[in-house]
Amino acid sequence: MSERPDAVAVTIYRDGPVNTADFDTRGDDLDGLALITETRVVDIPAGTSRVSFRGVAEGMVPQTAAIEGLPGVMLERNQDYDLLSPGSLIARSIGKTVRLVRTNPGTGLTTEETAIVRSGPDGVMLDFGGRLEALRCSGLPERLVFDAIPAGLSDRPTLSVLVRSPTAGRYKVRLTYLAVGLNWSADYVARIRPDGRTLDLTGWITLANSSATSFANAPTEVVAGTLQREDDTAPTYIERVNLAARCWPLPGYWSREALRGGVVADMMAPPPPPPAPMMSASAEAMVVTANRIAVQTELGDYKLYTLPDPTTVAAHQTKQVIMLEQSAVPFERIYVFDVQDGHQDGGTYAPQAVLRLTNTLARGLGKPLPGGAVSVMEPGPRGGLILAGEKRMKDIAVGLPVEIELGGAMDISVRATNLRDWRVGRKRRVEVETAIANDKAVPVIVEIREARTYGPGFKVVRESLRHHSDRGYEVWTVTLAPGERKVLTYTVQVDLD
Repeated sequence: MSERPDAVAVTIYRDGPVNTADFDTRGDDLDGLALITETRVVDIPAGTSRVSFRGVAEGMVPQTAAIEGLPGVMLERNQDYDLLSPGSLIARSIGKTVRLVRTNPGTGLTTEETAIVRSGPDGVMLDFGGRLEALRCSGLPERLVFDAIPAGLSDRPTLSVLVRSPTAGRYKVRLTYLAVGLNWSADYVARIRPDGRTLDLTGWITLANSSATSFANAPTEVVAGTLQREDDTAPTYIERVNLAARCWPLPGYWSREALRGGVVADMMAPPPPPPAPMMSASAEAMVVTANRIAVQTELGDYKLYTLPDPTTVAAHQTKQVIMLEQSAVPFERIYVFDVQDGHQDGGTYAPQAVLRLTNTLARGLGKPLPGGAVSVMEPGPRGGLILAGEKRMKDIAVGLPVEIELGGAMDISVRATNLRDWRVGRKRRVEVETAIANDKAVPVIVEIREARTYGPGFKVVRESLRHHSDRGYEVWTVTLAPGERKVLTYTVQVDLD
């Protein structure tokens, strides 16, 4: 028997960018995936014996467990996941004898009777030598006393193995398995400096444990990248067994039976619900750790982030650890208008304000950026910072641009119009005009983007301003002085079927 691991290490994976706001650390939805490595010391007798590893992760995927260090031959493995609860205790005690203790709130006196459990847990029926009563329907405080825990119940998830060992001894065993219920995300805060041209970027690893298992003082790593997963990598489904009172003659009411005479008195409304259970200090907590930065290394096609110190990933807790801190990163503020966004009707639209950074060492970054949420803070007119916008971004490799959208721009407008649409032989041509106005008091850069969605053979055959290609778009960059207006025209051509 091993009551608990002597040491544990945790590696947490994610399936694409994760929204921290969606973390439900108190729910039963055990998302996320982690590799748990436990070190335990067990005493094994000679011959055939069963070794139990108590306190494994609640979301353990038993078919992925690997055990190293056991002597002899391992004959079988079992996962004991029917956990002790009021409902499961009743369900396993049908036909068994229990003791019912009642307290008279007026006198404080208690009485105790022996009964046999006849049904439950969805309505517990007790048999007092032929007299049947429903639990919690007397109107008096009641509690059941059990002399022993029924066989098959455990207060903690347990993995047991049947081992045939030639000799007795004490062995150090390493248990490795996958578990659900742990997840992580990347979160960033970009603080624009007063110069308006550079920003400070801080990145955080947010760990979330929605399971009921704590991992204390554990070396912890997280893996960034798109992990290939199979649907059958899932824990054993555990049906929660709840305890419910069912009273008569009408649902929703409770009867009061006097201690003397066994007479049922008038019906009364049910007592108020019991107070919510007290949460531990770690439950629903947000812990922030920023003393040292997580170390990033390569792991095949993934990025591995190792937390600088062992940490406690407590049950029902989120924790943040800093992974990136870059100062004075240069950026450009540009305004982007996508012509292929249904905006060619001659109406006036606001372009999207975008902060653009280049992820290179020469431009102040040069580090892989796991996808996540970015919050942009801008200096306010009276000091301090004001939220300028939030955006989720995908994983960004070194060398690629980083674009953070802030929302529709004020005092800048674009009007796009399809002037002509005609046929030339087996080609179709479309002429587009975009009128751009800058009513800001500062110069701006506006990018007009045309996606290659008209059809096959797409190309620009005529333009009033030279363009360049960028990630599937044809892009025209227009610089406008304060109060300036400009008109851009271009013609695109595609093949006809």
